[in-house]
Amino acid sequence: MKKLKSMCLAILIIFPLWGLGGCNNDDDNNNNDTLPPATQIGANTVGCLVNGEVFLPRSEGINPAVVVNYEFIGGEFFFLLNFADLRGIGFKDVFLNTRAITLQTGQTYILDKNLNDDGDYSGGGGGHSLSLSNVFYTNNSLLGELTITRIDLSNSIISGNFWFDAINEAGEIVEIREGRFDYEY
Repeated sequence: MKKLKSMCLAILIIFPLWGLGGCNNDDDNNNNDTLPPATQIGANTVGCLVNGEVFLPRSEGINPAVVVNYEFIGGEFFFLLNFADLRGIGFKDVFLNTRAITLQTGQTYILDKNLNDDGDYSGGGGGHSLSLSNVFYTNNSLLGELTITRIDLSNSIISGNFWFDAINEAGEIVEIREGRFDYEY
């Protein structure tokens, strides 16, 4: 009986540890390097091309790889989409933001604001970070578009497509293309 208890205890300890060794904690859309389909069902998918390469959210540790908010604050709507590759040291992310805009299905919004500006503005902007010190932002000459394909306030679903060009302090330009998201917020 003592031997059986010891064996059961060993199994309880080994199997969870064994599972951790093979655990892939990616919050990606489909476990490969293709963009997710453009859906409008609250599938919790997001991705884009960054300079022609597929960029998907990937997590490591406790931080979420995707943050999506569409909030009503102070009489205005604010939208935030941020998805990141958090594996390894540092992070890379793509982000969109609209301020003081009531988003509507079928509408396209210009992404021409620099989200680094502290000024209060109505409009939208986008960006891409390679590190905390190397961030690319849209501006009034490097811009893009956000098209909302579904917004469902009662079910908290927001879906859309986006693209934009952005620039960093060194004058380098990044091209974000074929962006799509379908999320419950």
